[in-house]
Amino acid sequence: MRYLLLLFLITIGVNWPELPYNARLADVIFIPLAAAVLFSLAPTPHSPLNWRWSDLALAGYLLGAVPAILISDDRRASAIELVRQLYLVAIYVVFAIAARHRLANTVGKGLALGGAILAVAGLVVVALHLIGVAPPPLVGEVMPLPYIGATLRLRSLTVTFAMFACVLTAAAPFAIALCMSDRVRAWCALTGVMIVAALLTFSHAIAGFAVAVLLAAWPSLASWPRLRRLAIAGVAIIFLILNFAATVAIKSVSYGGAGYADTSQYFHAVDQQQTSIGGATVIYNVMSYARIKQVAWRTFAEHPIAGIGLDRFHVATLRAYTEGMLPSHYREVDPHSTLLGRLAESGVIGGITLLWLWVAWVLIARDVVRGGDVIGAAAAAALAGLIVSSLNADIMNFRFLWVVAGVLRGLHVCGGMVGGAGKQPAEDRRH
Repeated sequence: MRYLLLLFLITIGVNWPELPYNARLADVIFIPLAAAVLFSLAPTPHSPLNWRWSDLALAGYLLGAVPAILISDDRRASAIELVRQLYLVAIYVVFAIAARHRLANTVGKGLALGGAILAVAGLVVVALHLIGVAPPPLVGEVMPLPYIGATLRLRSLTVTFAMFACVLTAAAPFAIALCMSDRVRAWCALTGVMIVAALLTFSHAIAGFAVAVLLAAWPSLASWPRLRRLAIAGVAIIFLILNFAATVAIKSVSYGGAGYADTSQYFHAVDQQQTSIGGATVIYNVMSYARIKQVAWRTFAEHPIAGIGLDRFHVATLRAYTEGMLPSHYREVDPHSTLLGRLAESGVIGGITLLWLWVAWVLIARDVVRGGDVIGAAAAAALAGLIVSSLNADIMNFRFLWVVAGVLRGLHVCGGMVGGAGKQPAEDRRH
């Protein structure tokens, strides 16, 4: 069971092979893993998985999608999406049970190791690129970026650059926790590798990664209050800069015959506009993330109760394309914003139930952190970072998010555990 856990977690972010219904290698591994956990560790009358109000929030999240199926123009596609959500809940349940049975340390090591392997692979490609070797498309891609120019961006076998950054957001806090608790230098070194790899994604999700790393490292900064304040300020600046970059890109600024100009063409640019500020003429590109948010909000405003239909956002983007709001390569695109996407597809019913679930998870995370468990604190940091990334990513589709939340749920049942990561390996070996 321990090896199945590790194998699933190591492959959880890998976008291979392409199987029906967006399944990947990790999903194939999950079948025997779930069977092993449910048959070997299923709660018993002597060791129950007690119901909590957070479980009602989870049920509400699923039920909140039902009206969006009933009004959908393609009920089959919407129903399939609900099945996918049920699968993610199954991941949540399995890892809650695993954490309940003192396997949280194994889960933390698996997530950290999975992120580290992808990060190392990415940095190897960067090193080869520096000596003239073209990067494999599955690992990285050279593309023009605002203000930087042609740059190698890492995706390291994941679907997108942003998803790779989110994988590292889930992984790095556990590596930091293991570094601080086990005092193993390898975990400290791998944490540094993940930080470098995350920066080389050049993704907006770096903001969530920075939040996760700061929260995970927070206890070790207790003796340096000034450094803590500087770290908070740095993370806030990163958040503002990256979200500005995901909204607009300045193409040129001219004032009195002089100025700045960027002639690069960006894949994520969907429109070009001009404005005047203090006598200066500013030409800027509207970026795809901002325009897709506009499409999502318009869709919600037109269908406020139950949305346009679960997994039917492509209908809205196709309409936006025909109206000239989006270029052809964005005719069918996902919302890339968790809450706005949920509102567009499921209306206020779906939006409220999503927020209810997030509040439940945050309160669980708070209780686990107060309990003093090291792995639980790492899971809380990862959850916080992913929620920050939800502004520009569909995090509820990420399997590793549900793993992290499941670990928190399992530890919450245990009353925050009794001693943290350092006291768990012996329990792990029993399984």
